[in-house]
Amino acid sequence: MAMNNRDRVGKAFDLLSEGLLDEVDEVMTRAYKTADWPAAWAKEDAQRRGGPLRTLTKHDVQVQLRAITEQGYHFKDVLSRAQQGFASELRETRNLWAHNEPFSSDDASRALDTIERLLHAVGAVDSAEDVRKLRVDLQRTVFEDQTRKQVKRTKVSLEPGSGLRPWREVIRPHDDVARGAFTASEFAADLHLVHTGQATSPEYGDPVEFFTRTYLTEGLRDLLSRALRRLNGEAGASPVVNLQTNFGGGKTHSMLALYHLFSGTPVKDFPQELQELIAANGNPDLGALDVRRVALVGTYLKAGSPIIKDDGTEVRTLWGELAWQLGGREAYDLIAEDDRAGTNPGEALRTLIVRYSPSLILIDEWVAYARQLVTDKELPSGSFETQFTFAQSLTEIVRSAPGVMLVVSIPASDTGTEGRGSDIEIGGANGQLALERLQNVIRRVADQWRPSSKDESFEIVRRRLFQAPNAEGLTTISAVARSFTNLYRNNTALFPRDAASPNDDYEKRIRASYPLHPELLDRLYEDWSTLERFQRTRGVLKLVSSIVHELWASNDASPLILPGNVPLDATTVNTDLTQYLEDQWKPIIDSDIDGPGSTAQQIDLDRPNLGQRFVTQRIARTIFMGAAPRIKSTRKGLDKQYLWLGTAVPGDTLGNFGSAVELLAQRSTYFYEEQGHYWFDTQPSVTKTANDYAERLREDVETVWNEITRRLQGEERVRGVFDRVHIAPSSSADIPDLEDTRLVIAHPRHARRKQDGADSAAHAWVRDAIESKGASQRIHRNTLIFLLADKSELESLEAAARSYLGWKRVQATSDSLNLSAQQRKQTDDWVSRLDQTVTDRIRDTFVWAVYPGAVRPDQAVRTCRRQGPRLRRTIPGRARQRQARARGSTRHRLRRADPRSHPSPRTRRPVARRWRDHRRRAVGLLHPLHLPAPTRPTRGARQRHRTVTLGSARRQRAVRHRIRQGR
Repeated sequence: MAMNNRDRVGKAFDLLSEGLLDEVDEVMTRAYKTADWPAAWAKEDAQRRGGPLRTLTKHDVQVQLRAITEQGYHFKDVLSRAQQGFASELRETRNLWAHNEPFSSDDASRALDTIERLLHAVGAVDSAEDVRKLRVDLQRTVFEDQTRKQVKRTKVSLEPGSGLRPWREVIRPHDDVARGAFTASEFAADLHLVHTGQATSPEYGDPVEFFTRTYLTEGLRDLLSRALRRLNGEAGASPVVNLQTNFGGGKTHSMLALYHLFSGTPVKDFPQELQELIAANGNPDLGALDVRRVALVGTYLKAGSPIIKDDGTEVRTLWGELAWQLGGREAYDLIAEDDRAGTNPGEALRTLIVRYSPSLILIDEWVAYARQLVTDKELPSGSFETQFTFAQSLTEIVRSAPGVMLVVSIPASDTGTEGRGSDIEIGGANGQLALERLQNVIRRVADQWRPSSKDESFEIVRRRLFQAPNAEGLTTISAVARSFTNLYRNNTALFPRDAASPNDDYEKRIRASYPLHPELLDRLYEDWSTLERFQRTRGVLKLVSSIVHELWASNDASPLILPGNVPLDATTVNTDLTQYLEDQWKPIIDSDIDGPGSTAQQIDLDRPNLGQRFVTQRIARTIFMGAAPRIKSTRKGLDKQYLWLGTAVPGDTLGNFGSAVELLAQRSTYFYEEQGHYWFDTQPSVTKTANDYAERLREDVETVWNEITRRLQGEERVRGVFDRVHIAPSSSADIPDLEDTRLVIAHPRHARRKQDGADSAAHAWVRDAIESKGASQRIHRNTLIFLLADKSELESLEAAARSYLGWKRVQATSDSLNLSAQQRKQTDDWVSRLDQTVTDRIRDTFVWAVYPGAVRPDQAVRTCRRQGPRLRRTIPGRARQRQARARGSTRHRLRRADPRSHPSPRTRRPVARRWRDHRRRAVGLLHPLHLPAPTRPTRGARQRHRTVTLGSARRQRAVRHRIRQGR
């Protein structure tokens, strides 16, 4: 278990006690002239202070420190005044530790350093070293934590390009969001707490602050307008309104808007837009109206026991609470008998409501209260049936009474099953029964309320989380919106039609949601809000607050906050998202999507063109944000156009996005792709299985080499004019000793590097093959040309071969793996793709031509590598010609001869071209290699070599024709 700061300090004090024991004991024994100085000192203390006799022990570090500080005169020969000051400081630290005070890393480091210094002062070197280890361990822990935070906060912050300013320089979050000093409860509007004055946040408790941060949507404007007209005496205004939305749809927030509107706050104190709304609806004097407000919240009302008021009145039923809030004990007395009996008050209810009008009656969470009544027990609050009799009476009376308005919130039914509500909100079968009964009663007389639209939700989030931008900021916002829409319009095939359309609709959406990109809010409202337990407004506010705080703290420099900017590795963001998903998602995010060591991060680190702008990590984040909530639906995955939309920023090279996605598909464990849709799943993909097979082959390199050798076997049939091609001979005995020219393609184990010298293993193998054939000496040494692999290129070839064999294994075991049709198709595609990749890399790997030469003893073997066209033009065209000798009447072969017998370029050049043709026809489409014309000494002439160059294609054809004609 990791040691915390308190543990470190406590252990250090134990070590301090051991180190001080001998020195303090010696000094105090000398001072008190007795070995039992703790008892003598305790007796002295008791006499001087007049208190009880305390027990002191030599091993108590507090006693030792007290001895140093209070008996400093006796320690003057052991410790200086400054060193005795260490003991004084540590006494206070010891008191804090003993009283369980928390220790920050700075406090703990200071304490450990002081203890170490004091131990060195008394000569307790061993104990001081142990404390030093504790201090070093603490410093390492602090450093690692700071490094981890720094990596987390800076790794995906990119410069926007195109001269765009970062969003943090244009608009500022509210202070609580910037500090991260927010909790889920701050976004949870609670009507009861506001009504009873217990709301801790001024955002909800103060009417002016509430409306300052509240965006008046069309639905909320309509609701407030109805209330103003109704409570001002207009008979035609809506008397009963049903706020029926999905979980988290803003029902309670709308009730709070009504509650605060009629709080008696002067109209002039409200924001301008609310003042204009009030003026447009008769401009009533809200203070003169004196509206009585009733707030009944079902989750706070007791169905099984009476509620005792301050004056001792016992309220049992919903109608009893209604009367009490309207007029106190006087109003309650009108229905007291019915409240005690648990029966519907009937006409007494009409008298009550008419007498205490104008009034606003708000009933929230009625289903939560009514479901408690589904029981066989007799409850003080009345029966289940009586509850709905009261509901019917209340709605009828409110409709007929002027100046009274009733607003009720009822959960909406799920769209999947007609008439059923969310179990999370209604609470099981009892709640479902209560919901159905309430719907039947309320719907008959209530007007339905329209919740906020998706685009209006953008403004709700922006106003709650961010301060209003200034005039310069508004200009910058317009420039950013225009820059993004230009990016979309210039690449219409890559982005959705609505974003790339020539009109300015999407540009307006960007300006309205700034600094959040509309695609981020679309994914939250369209996909995440469909999950159970995700409250549409509250959940989005809480999640976006966490995202904004983390990006603000990490100095994010992006022009907009897109899905690709969401810091999934941040603890707060990760927790806010994964609480709605299965538990398996947390390790998946860490391993594949985001965070130190994730697959996406490793790809960016390996590819500078991607890592420069964190392309792969941004794409992985966008896929998760768009596809994770759909994992259980039939419409899996995020469309490619929306993936680009959630990731692209002006300044990006869009061509790199495809490479990043392809690399994710190759290396990620949980990544899936099908018909242009991408997603991460909780089950390992077939890619994971193939990668596991490939990884096992790292320990079995012979299998990989066998696959490469198998592919080279085809070169034996395409030998061209070489007499024979030998593929990967195991020893020199497998290479015949013949006078005809042959090509030897060496086994991959004999690869060489550019810097390899004559003493390298590959050259030693070639020399052995040239000089001997098995146990005997080779005669025709100059007839062999060797083709060797480049060791650096061989690593890429081996990796491709391992991947190919891994996917080939998956393909062969598809039945036992129970692959789906999509996975089988994916497997076939990868096998085909990697098969071609291995073939291509073979041509790039076998590039070294090694041949015999003897200009100097240390150059018995010569090598040459492929060269570019420019370099090839500079290579001398001189080559030794091999004389032709007839074999039969029409076939001619080159034979070795003294090069002086054919000195003219006319005879040298065709031979050079023919050798190049030999190489090409023998090894397929390998890049050009410079091969020498083999020669042998004649009449004492020393063996020499010449580098040959290729001529034009027309000349090559002419030479081949002449050879066939025997000329």
